[in-house]
Amino acid sequence: MASLQQRLLDYLEPLTGERPDLAPETATNLPLFLRERFDFQNIRLFGKSYILALEKENGDSESPGEYENQIRLMQPQFTESVALVLQRIPSYARNRMVRLGIPFIVPGSQTFLPAALIDLRERFAQPKPDKGKKLTPAAQCLVLYHLQRQPLENLPLRDIAEKIGYSPIMLTKVKDELEATGVCRTSRMGRSIVLEFTTRGRNLWESVQPILSSPVKKTLWVRWDPPSSPALIAGLTALSRKTIMADDRLPTYALLSATFQANLEHGLYNGCRGPEEANLRLESWSYNPLLFGNTTMVDPLSLFLSLRDFPDERVQQQLEILIDQIPW
Repeated sequence: MASLQQRLLDYLEPLTGERPDLAPETATNLPLFLRERFDFQNIRLFGKSYILALEKENGDSESPGEYENQIRLMQPQFTESVALVLQRIPSYARNRMVRLGIPFIVPGSQTFLPAALIDLRERFAQPKPDKGKKLTPAAQCLVLYHLQRQPLENLPLRDIAEKIGYSPIMLTKVKDELEATGVCRTSRMGRSIVLEFTTRGRNLWESVQPILSSPVKKTLWVRWDPPSSPALIAGLTALSRKTIMADDRLPTYALLSATFQANLEHGLYNGCRGPEEANLRLESWSYNPLLFGNTTMVDPLSLFLSLRDFPDERVQQQLEILIDQIPW
């Protein structure tokens, strides 16, 4: 989670039209309990200077009356007006603080700076994904692209969207999802928001595995001779090319789900009732296997995920060998 200071700047920037500057402020004359409770910063907003008392993250929320007493102790020590920057505040307390005239900011939520800025609209935080919930296909696609094709750190979200084939709006949702699950943090680089992954290489792979899913949405026995691009070798057929695992009698190929359906509707291949009538097994994938596979075969990590629940112990052994072969 971003620090209170970072959230403050991110909140004030669109309200003021520019990113304000903060300067640390000494407060040696204040009682020790206030110096332990708050960090002090000087800021200039709308031509007026303020001393901001930023509530430390390990502190508990106080009552409006207690905040009023704290402001009364702080204000005589500074020539500028003092405003509290709080982690959170319930609506009943906010209303009383406004009546008491206590200047405050709750980053991402509300501001009461009399004669400068008042922003008291109700805001409700969007629910974040449950940490036990699987990543969406778009989020999983981003992580796998980062691990296998090209590092995506320090790239603007718009550039990442172009690389993995999703809209910038979708990438904003993916960013929130990955932050909520602890896969990455975000920071600002110039005018752009960029991603910072919390770990790298195999450590990242091991940490995200529990929230990754098989890319396979459904499978179909088909007659398709010969299979053509963009179908890639997948399943046990791909594993047999990478390890000593024996291939199935019929080869397996993978397609993006939209292409899978379009080809079926246009009669490029015909579905069969079982393997006896088919010449291959076709997988419909939730994301495009061409993004990080080579020109003929799906990528190793998606292959692992597609076979992770396969009941044959020999397959599980070869999957571990597959992962060990990756040059992390």
